[in-house]
Amino acid sequence: MEMARSYFYSMAIVLDCQPQTTPTNKLHLFIFIGKINCFRNKITQLILPASMNRANRIFGMFMLLLVIVLSIEAATRLFFAITHKKIDSFRNFSFNREPGIYMSDPVLGYKLMPNVSRNAFTSDFSVVYKTNSLGLREKELTDSKKFRVLFLGDSLTFGEGIPSGSRFSDLIEKEIRNVYSINAGVPGYRINQMYSWLEDYGMALKPNLIICSIIPPCLIWSIDKKAESSPNLFILEREKKYTENRSAYFINHFKKISDQALSKSYFYCVLKVNIQIVRMLFILKERDKKLWDEIGENAARLRKIAKEQKKEVVKRESGKIFLGLKNICDRAHTNLLLVNIYPVSMPWLNVFFRENGIEYLDLAPRLNKVYKEIHFSIDLHYNEAGNKIIADSLKEYIINRYKYEMGAFKE
Repeated sequence: MEMARSYFYSMAIVLDCQPQTTPTNKLHLFIFIGKINCFRNKITQLILPASMNRANRIFGMFMLLLVIVLSIEAATRLFFAITHKKIDSFRNFSFNREPGIYMSDPVLGYKLMPNVSRNAFTSDFSVVYKTNSLGLREKELTDSKKFRVLFLGDSLTFGEGIPSGSRFSDLIEKEIRNVYSINAGVPGYRINQMYSWLEDYGMALKPNLIICSIIPPCLIWSIDKKAESSPNLFILEREKKYTENRSAYFINHFKKISDQALSKSYFYCVLKVNIQIVRMLFILKERDKKLWDEIGENAARLRKIAKEQKKEVVKRESGKIFLGLKNICDRAHTNLLLVNIYPVSMPWLNVFFRENGIEYLDLAPRLNKVYKEIHFSIDLHYNEAGNKIIADSLKEYIINRYKYEMGAFKE
């Protein structure tokens, strides 16, 4: 009310400077201001009567504030109910490229958690990763009678930074009639983990075609023990060593408990995320650039090791896994296609796959021509344009190679 009164006082001064302003107009204005002050006083007396003592007035103000907060909370919850949005994406909002969507697995080391929704926010993208009841970043699977294509791979197959519906696996389902795609990509998975996942979980989905996307790191890391526990592509886990004094421990513990309690509030979660977004906008790009510089250095180191010391080991161990994939598919009478979705060719793979009767598609020549245009600004994962190119190449190959197999399946 004080702000309103000041505003009208200011208007009165302005009007006083205008030639056309009459005493009658000014009189009407001051009468209007007087009515506002009267209304304000009545509201104040109704909520906080003058007869109240100091303690009661403070209590009254507290109750008024509580009513306002509860009203805002109710309005926020109503908004989420009307728009059918879920608060989980705000409660678990992440400012990292890989939010907390993993769980441990005795065989695979880790896998995606089922039925979670997490938001990843970087300088290149903001996207929600949602998993189904099987722990796949995929729709809930049905017993579709279509030609079932299962995609194995790492973060490029998973679609890091890409919204669902725009990944190459999604585009293939949209653009090829009678195809039902199942994306089983997991960030950081190596070829041995893809093999284990297929053997333990994948074949139960009864795929008609398995497309295994490979890149050099997923082969190199399969035999790199230093990366054994790392869930992130190219990123080795670092031990965190720190000490806390007693006061810092209690402060951090209090913050953790209070944050858990406040996170039950929809309004608090939304407000907290938006404040963090504003704060992070000033440092996000610099942080991501530093991160990817480190990733590039680690990748170069691993390539150097593989080239100088472990080249034959990589070939031998990867070859065993490729033959294992072929045996699994042959036993189930399932088609298998290995695809290089890296912009650099691996010539030895052409020779190995040809000698062992394994289908192989090398997309490196096509991807290399437009590489600068198909990845994010800082993050080196493929953007939507990159996914479109991969989808177009696979679509052409699938239609030409498996048109008779697909023809046997009806919608």
